[in-house]
Amino acid sequence: MKEGWTDHPLGRPPTVGDKIVEVANGYLGQKEVSGNMGFEDQVFGERMKAVGWEKTQAWCAYFAELVWKDAYREFKPELLKDLDKLFSATAVGCWANFNKDKRFKCDRIPQPGDVVIWQSYDNGKPDWRGHAGIVTVSHSDWFVSIEGNTNSTMEREGIEVAKQKRRMLFNVKDGLRLKGFIHPVI
Repeated sequence: MKEGWTDHPLGRPPTVGDKIVEVANGYLGQKEVSGNMGFEDQVFGERMKAVGWEKTQAWCAYFAELVWKDAYREFKPELLKDLDKLFSATAVGCWANFNKDKRFKCDRIPQPGDVVIWQSYDNGKPDWRGHAGIVTVSHSDWFVSIEGNTNSTMEREGIEVAKQKRRMLFNVKDGLRLKGFIHPVI
């Protein structure tokens, strides 16, 4: 008998969100060369360059793009060119682009597989900087995400792909303020 979705651990056919989480988990532990100068794993570095990353650039949004593209290759490869246009080098740019595209829902409710977006605030004022990650677990007041350009001890300097448990903070005056979640579509 051919193995089918009934044999899947979830007991249902896998979704694109499931695949996104699986892909993101597969990149845990990838590390950069200090100063955003490249990556210790050459294959990972080439994959990041393929989505647009260049030396010295922050890479959290590029990581989210890489994960989504890896997942969409299996589920809906014809969407890959559109993802090229929607993802941006900046997390805040990604949010703006996806928010304008009517195919993708952007809101404040995390679900596994979502791209999570934060924007930097200084004394209550937004700037262009931000951060991005991939939601793997969601709860009403917290979520777990896998993020590029972060670290496992949650210090400021980002050096790796790591898992973080984050609170739902939409009103931060200084630091990273949660903008919301971009949901994958089929």
